[in-house]
Amino acid sequence: MKAAVLYQPGNIKVTEVETPEPGPGEVLIRIKACGVCGTDHSLYVGGFPAVYPVIIGHEFSGVVAAAGSGVTTLQPGDRVTVDPNRVCRRCEYCRMGSEHLCENLSSMGVHIHGADAEYCVMPETNVYKIPDEVSFEAAAFCEPLACAIRGIEMGHIRAGDTVLVLGAGGMGNLLTQLALQAGAAHVIVSEPIRYRREKALENGATHVIDPTTQDVDAELRKIRRIGADVVYEAAGNLKLQAASVYYARKGGNIVWFGCSPSDGRIEVNPYYINDYELKISGSFNNPFATARAVRLLASQKVRVENLISHRFALKDYLKVFDTFGGQNTLKLMVHMD
Repeated sequence: MKAAVLYQPGNIKVTEVETPEPGPGEVLIRIKACGVCGTDHSLYVGGFPAVYPVIIGHEFSGVVAAAGSGVTTLQPGDRVTVDPNRVCRRCEYCRMGSEHLCENLSSMGVHIHGADAEYCVMPETNVYKIPDEVSFEAAAFCEPLACAIRGIEMGHIRAGDTVLVLGAGGMGNLLTQLALQAGAAHVIVSEPIRYRREKALENGATHVIDPTTQDVDAELRKIRRIGADVVYEAAGNLKLQAASVYYARKGGNIVWFGCSPSDGRIEVNPYYINDYELKISGSFNNPFATARAVRLLASQKVRVENLISHRFALKDYLKVFDTFGGQNTLKLMVHMD
C-alpha cells in the first residue's frame, strides 16, 4: 500500500509499504480521508518528538475492510472513525480513569503508524461507527472535535461567560462553536489572518480582533471590562501563551490548548497569578469524547466541512507542508482514493 512516511524531521516520502494485517481484536480500515493537524506540522519541523520512521496522520475516517478474530461489534463495510490513542488500561492513570495520561500511551502518527496511508489497523475498542449522513470528510474531524470537547471541559465555561479564543485555525474554530454550545454569551476570536477571522464569524464568533492592527486587551475590555472568564490559547504560540494570562479576569481560567514546541519556555509572573487567583491548565487528547463528537457531527450542531480549505491526493502529500499555515488555509484534507 501507499503511505506518507516521516523518516526524520523534514524528511517525508510517499512510498510503498506492507499492508498491515488485523490481529485478534483488531480491524483493518481502508482509509478514505485524513485531516492534517498542527501536531503533524510540528512533527515535520521537529518541534514534537516521534518514533521514526512513522506513517504520519491521525484524524481520519474510513471503511472496515477486514476484522480479526474475536471482533464482535464491527464488520467489513462499516463506516468508521477512530480514537487514535492506544492505552494500556493497566497503569495507575488508566486505572484511576485518566486513560489519556496513560504511562504507556501510543498515538497514531507519533509512536505507531498513522493514517496517511491506504490502510491501517486499530483495536476494535478504538473504533466508532459513523452514520450514513456524516460524510467521510466530516468524520475525519471526530478526533480534533473530541480534543476540543476536552478543552471546553477544562475551561469550565458557564452560561453567560465571555470567552476569548487566541487563534482561529481549525481548532480555534471548533472551540468557538463549542463555547457557544456551552452557553457563552460572548466568544471573541483574535486571529491575524483575515480568511480565518471570516470563518470564525461564519461559525458563530460574536466578535473578532485583528491583533496586527488592534490591541487585543483594549478590544477585549470594551466587551468585558474586567477581562475574559475563559481564555483559550489555540495556536501553540509561546508569546500568546504568555500574554493569555493577562487577558483573564480575576479568578478566570486559562487553557493552553495549542501544541507548543516541546522545548519551549515562557515567563509568567507568579505573584500576578496568585493575586488574581488564576487557573492555568493544559488540555491533552480526547478522553471518552469520541462518541460525543460523532453525535455532535450527526446532529449538525457543529460545522466542520466549511473549515476545509485545501484537498490533496495521497500521492501529492509532499505539497501539504508547503501549503500548511498559509494566508488562505485552514484544514488541509488528504484523500486516499
